[in-house]
Amino acid sequence: MTAKLHNLVAKYLNKTIDIEEWEDIRKKYFEYSYLAFMTLCAHEIKSDCAANEIENIIGMNDIIEESILCYVLKIPGSYEFISEVLSIINDYDEFDINCLYQSYIATDFSMMDGEVKFEGGKNNRDILGSYYTQEEFAYEITQKAIEEYLENNIREEVNELKIADYSCGGGAFLVAACRICRQKGIGADIYGYDVDPIAIMITRHRLRFEESSGCKILLGNPLLITKNDIEPLEKFKMAEVGRFYSLEMGVVSHDNVMIAIGNPPWEKIRFEEKKFLMHYVENQEIGSKAGREKYIQNISETNKYFYNCFIDDYEKAKRLIKKEECFCKSSCGELNTYAIFTELCRNVVCNSGIIGLIVKSSLLKMPVYSAFFREMTKNKDLYEVYMFTNRNKIFNIDSREEFSVIFLKKNNTKNLSIALNIERYEKFVDREKIELSYDLLNKLNPETGMIPNIRHNEELEFLVSIYEKYDTFGMRYPECKFGRLVHLTNHSESIIKQNDNGYIPIYEGKFIELYTAKYATFSGMNESNKYKNKASAKMICDIDGKEYPESRYFIKEEVWNNLSRNFNDEGVIAWRSLTSATNRRTMLATVLPLIPTCQSIQILQLPKKEMLHILALFNSVVFDYIVRLKMAGLDLTQTIIKQIPIPDTKSFEKELVYMGEKATIEKHINSRIRMLYASDQRLDNFFADVSIYPIKRKISRKQIIAEIDRLVAFLYGLNEETFENILHTFSKYYSEKEVEAYF
Repeated sequence: MTAKLHNLVAKYLNKTIDIEEWEDIRKKYFEYSYLAFMTLCAHEIKSDCAANEIENIIGMNDIIEESILCYVLKIPGSYEFISEVLSIINDYDEFDINCLYQSYIATDFSMMDGEVKFEGGKNNRDILGSYYTQEEFAYEITQKAIEEYLENNIREEVNELKIADYSCGGGAFLVAACRICRQKGIGADIYGYDVDPIAIMITRHRLRFEESSGCKILLGNPLLITKNDIEPLEKFKMAEVGRFYSLEMGVVSHDNVMIAIGNPPWEKIRFEEKKFLMHYVENQEIGSKAGREKYIQNISETNKYFYNCFIDDYEKAKRLIKKEECFCKSSCGELNTYAIFTELCRNVVCNSGIIGLIVKSSLLKMPVYSAFFREMTKNKDLYEVYMFTNRNKIFNIDSREEFSVIFLKKNNTKNLSIALNIERYEKFVDREKIELSYDLLNKLNPETGMIPNIRHNEELEFLVSIYEKYDTFGMRYPECKFGRLVHLTNHSESIIKQNDNGYIPIYEGKFIELYTAKYATFSGMNESNKYKNKASAKMICDIDGKEYPESRYFIKEEVWNNLSRNFNDEGVIAWRSLTSATNRRTMLATVLPLIPTCQSIQILQLPKKEMLHILALFNSVVFDYIVRLKMAGLDLTQTIIKQIPIPDTKSFEKELVYMGEKATIEKHINSRIRMLYASDQRLDNFFADVSIYPIKRKISRKQIIAEIDRLVAFLYGLNEETFENILHTFSKYYSEKEVEAYF
């Protein structure tokens, strides 16, 4: 049915729109979509209804405000369109209106060859943050929240529950709330909010079939708090053209909610220029930032005004949200909506209230939310977390995405309980949980106090044991200099694409691998491949040969000298910043001379002796394993590095016989590191005074790295079983045969 509805909407759009006016295209797309789902609602109420009965059916059942109903029925060909929708419906015995809407918005409209077609992306759904929550999943979360509330307030006679969902979508959570309350013989006073008028209509329609004390399902953006609400029709006019962050979409907040539930949007509050433009223009014109700027300069004044309205909406909304005291902890970084909705719910629930939400796990792991998370855990508001992987595509997003169901309540006395690595939502509340105290979290992540990236209790036990033995990097080296120096966008005025006098090449993360800065190059590539989005460099065939990476960007030397003025010329440890805990290796580090490096590389500098210690630690599987347990996103920052425990400097001075040689651990390690850099003449001076012994055995590069890995495992005091378990987590790097041969 989805395809048929898309085709019908496109047919009427192409008959009625002014293809030169973006606002008219967006407005009519929404109005015909709204009419289609209004007709579907009416058909569910009266299956044999005719087009001229729709207004009366919808009006009598309070699904749409009268002013909005009159407004949408005045669009060109409305009754003819409704008749065609009814003829489509008659081909189907049954349908789920909520599922159908999710399918409908999964494909967006775009202009192609002067016509509207449904072959685009999902920009509209991304802005709405509208991802379908399975009814059973919503039911389990809601049931737990209601039962927790009743259990906590067992001494009081609870006759009615005030329940709110501030991003209600198609009403899955609110329908579940009504049914559970009915089963328990309790009244349900229901509040729902959403920026999407179709979602509001569907939720009101669905709640008609449920018994509740009252349902107030309101159009508006709950993150835009206002004292003076405007008329529903005026909000509708903002929403129909996609201006969900216009201040006119603000709502009056309702406090003393007993239970707040839902799946708030997982989106950043920012204007996505390219996604916006892709509705109206084909990609080849707007693929680059320069192309978009040129295109915008030449559009009509009417379209420019419409375009600028969106930019203005977002800027005003961000200022308002950051100014609101009730969002003071969550309105940080790039303003992720799931974090702000969580703080909204904390502020509106009563002292005995319960909150049950689905959020991105970043809220519990990313340093940007450390202040908010610390407050929730210190006050013990956050009492249960169920952490999910999306491998089974619970949500129709990246299978690597992680999300969590969180439960909060005020006046809680228990420590935080966490269930890990959940793949299915059925009976998720029965999963085994581990307990983490506020003090333990701060011990494991002293910089942020957040949840490590653990999957089971054994990983937690490993982390606890390591933290009990060793100080963190930040404690061990408080004077360490960190940097991420050249930014290709921020310093673009001083950067060119062809080498010239007074300019020096910029190193990129692609050039770095374990113990080498000669991993890849842009040599021999044509201009289009070299400078396209997410361009890949060519691997250097022999990293022990004479070839060095060829850069594609060059920075003015005097600008670089100013950027690097806090570093001396001895050398630095550099590592790839953009990485992932699921990669073949997560930490990829090398020693480099002090040369320009862009934002995809982070650097640090210490005395040479300590830098060589750090290089061996960074590139070891043991350190890498700890990194994976600490890393939530894709950016391996200095904050993560500072929180990782490392052996002290004195442990490198221990003597032992290793591979037939008696020496300190430091000398064993440095002798192998020197072999790995034998072909990099840029580092000859760096290694000139490093004490080493010759290794005369014929040995591969991989085996040298493995021998350093064994030495680092010894430094960490790991037993054979623990070390072997760690090795097996790196199966993409060390094969079973290699583990057997080297270890």
